[in-house]
Amino acid sequence: MIRSMTGYGRKEDSKGSIRATVEIRAVNHRFSEIVVRLPKAWNILEDSIRKLVAQYVRRGRVDVTVSVEGKNSSATVMDIDWDVAEQLVSISREMTQRFSLETPLTVKDLLHFPGVIHTKESEDNVEELAEWLQDLVRGAAMDLVSMKETEGNLLHADLTSRLTAVNTWTREISQLAPLCREDYKGRLEQRVSEWAGLTPFELDPARVAQEVAFFADKSDISEELTRLDSHCQQFAIQLGKEEAIGRKLDFLLQEMNREANTIASKANHLRIQHLAVEIKTELEKMREQIQNVE
Repeated sequence: MIRSMTGYGRKEDSKGSIRATVEIRAVNHRFSEIVVRLPKAWNILEDSIRKLVAQYVRRGRVDVTVSVEGKNSSATVMDIDWDVAEQLVSISREMTQRFSLETPLTVKDLLHFPGVIHTKESEDNVEELAEWLQDLVRGAAMDLVSMKETEGNLLHADLTSRLTAVNTWTREISQLAPLCREDYKGRLEQRVSEWAGLTPFELDPARVAQEVAFFADKSDISEELTRLDSHCQQFAIQLGKEEAIGRKLDFLLQEMNREANTIASKANHLRIQHLAVEIKTELEKMREQIQNVE
């Protein structure tokens, strides 16, 4: 099943006094890149979350944002930097003596001074909540995949429709190709015959026939049509695969476009050239869609 590379997934839940929200955004990218943003106290889970999301994403840039609100009393740890506090007290005493200050440094002053008190989440509590948070991430990832598959179904329908048009035009060119070659050969023979009537010497019929056949062969597009038809069949097969197929489809479209270009340049036939241009136009539209296929 085709998946789009763009999508959005979101899950939120509460556990005790803590509420967590997980948002996952996916956009186009040539390779797979997963960026995880967590609150500082939860950074210990970054690697496990990245690996979890990677199970649901095959290609594209994915931004995972986890926000946690609320505090758990057992999760909060307050730490005092005694070195900083002692330096402040020492400086305060020295300044009091030097400047004859009457207002001493109080405990309240110390507690409000930046760097004295450090508040952090207990890692033990984070580990206890890890499974709960990973379940949220898993739910958001499944929500993301659902959206990617919905858009992928639309891409599949569009690409299939355009591929059908390319196949139809290719078959029409295949029917015209033999007639085109004979028509081209006939016109060459007529021109050579007209030119021969103007020359004072006699042309070698065998040599003329050989040269006419040579130029007619140069306009032969049977090999290009065979390869174009083969690429179309491979494209249809890839559309039904359950894997990351975006880069393979892009490669096939490049090869299909190459064959269409050759057909347009070799075939000395107005209708075939017109059909080749139609194929190239459709392939370009397909390539634009492929840029969003995972």
